[in-house]
Amino acid sequence: MLAALEADLVIAGPGGAAREIPVSHLLAGRELLGPAELVGYVRVPLLHAPQVFLKATGRTGPGRATASVAVVLDPARRGVRCAVGAIAPMPLRPLEAERWIASLIDWDGERGLAPEALAAFGEYVAAACIPDQEGDEQLPPAVLHLRRVVAALARRALGRALS
Repeated sequence: MLAALEADLVIAGPGGAAREIPVSHLLAGRELLGPAELVGYVRVPLLHAPQVFLKATGRTGPGRATASVAVVLDPARRGVRCAVGAIAPMPLRPLEAERWIASLIDWDGERGLAPEALAAFGEYVAAACIPDQEGDEQLPPAVLHLRRVVAALARRALGRALS
């Protein structure tokens, strides 16, 4: 959710030094904590807009998510942010899917979308996060299942955010 919200981390260093970095930079390894640095706190932008987080777990009960999706609407910027978690070492942002779906939303009206657009968004997100293999090779059944789960979570999260 922090990746979709585009949150920042305030890092406390030795001698009271502080610096601020986007949470996505730390997760991607673009910026690392230095010696004797700690995450002081997380700064989350204040958005007066819908935010939805959904996750899928195994059938055996609560536990680690097999996939998760966070969707944040940002009416002020007329944008949609989406982060997919648990399927890779760090959250993935399907930026093209975000821009595409944001262009379809009537930001000044009811903000509803047709079921076909919601389904297409889910498929777009899933394909961006779990791409097809090169050549004629099919994805393994477990990966295809994970792709369907991500598509369903993205579709449902966006639908709930828009309702």
